[in-house]
Amino acid sequence: MARFRMRNDARTWFKQIADFEHFKTDFDQYYLCLMAGFASGRSNETGTTTEMVESFVEDYKEASRFLIGLLVMAELKKAGIEIFERDSVRDMFKRLVDPHSPNQLTDEGMRRMNAYASGGYDYLSEQRETKPYSGEEFLRDYAQLIEGAVAA
Repeated sequence: MARFRMRNDARTWFKQIADFEHFKTDFDQYYLCLMAGFASGRSNETGTTTEMVESFVEDYKEASRFLIGLLVMAELKKAGIEIFERDSVRDMFKRLVDPHSPNQLTDEGMRRMNAYASGGYDYLSEQRETKPYSGEEFLRDYAQLIEGAVAA
């Protein structure tokens, strides 16, 4: 079964703020990278990764459908498929979503989700001059970086 995976260089990059009071699990860092990947439209499948969990952690279960929807929208945009192209949209859902799996994704869906998290890490690490040393400072910068990615 496919699992959420975090790049090892991303783990190292976040190491100084891993104990930040607002980060309860490693999934928090994964989520920040994932959202940066979605916002910037970047994805890649390079880099050595470490398996995390098979399904969304408790704090993210309520947001799981939203995150899966963002994945589908990102992949539709990447493929040049408009939302009104019903058959193509249905095919994309079939490729990415499996309501019977623990994480509600097909293996390809999980691979693509992890690719967006990886691309998001690339975006964040390229946009910042240094790795984060303060959680507060990082979150302030993060909001600006996401805003800039969406506006681009």
